[in-house]
Amino acid sequence: MDEGKIAGRYAKALLGLAREKQVIELVRADIEMIHYFFEIDPRFNQMLVSPVIKTKEKVVFMEAVFLKNTNPMTYSLLMLLLANHRESYLKSITKIFLDSYRKETGFKKAKLISAVEIDQSTVGQFKTLIRKHFNSEVDLTCSVNSELIGGFILQVEDQQIDASVSAKLKKLKKELLESQK
Repeated sequence: MDEGKIAGRYAKALLGLAREKQVIELVRADIEMIHYFFEIDPRFNQMLVSPVIKTKEKVVFMEAVFLKNTNPMTYSLLMLLLANHRESYLKSITKIFLDSYRKETGFKKAKLISAVEIDQSTVGQFKTLIRKHFNSEVDLTCSVNSELIGGFILQVEDQQIDASVSAKLKKLKKELLESQK
């Protein structure tokens, strides 16, 4: 069975159970936190997939990090994955869970990358524009990339608007080089 099917089954089961037990928002917050761990520290995934690290050691780690910081349902999933030696699927499970949650609740996933830190008022304006354009709620994450020089890149699901200075400079350079031919 391929990884997507296995991860999908766990994610859908967790989503359904969380909805049934009316703890979906708590579980969603936990899954977002776990998903964030994968993004900020590759060692988290390396530890999970490592055949050298014993299951008992992984259980001790998960207990120390997640037992008191997550909903019991989320923690049960983590222990179930370890018991069934499926911990290597956790990253995919978190992604599928969050994608399914957003689709079910009508949220669009968006990412705003800017050259400098953006204040909350401007973030709110971006959210309002996205809501109006896509006629849905938005889950907007922001990050800073100084290589943009100025401006921003806005990604909403599979669409992207690149209004960065670096993109404009690249376009201008390309036009100048083509005009010299």
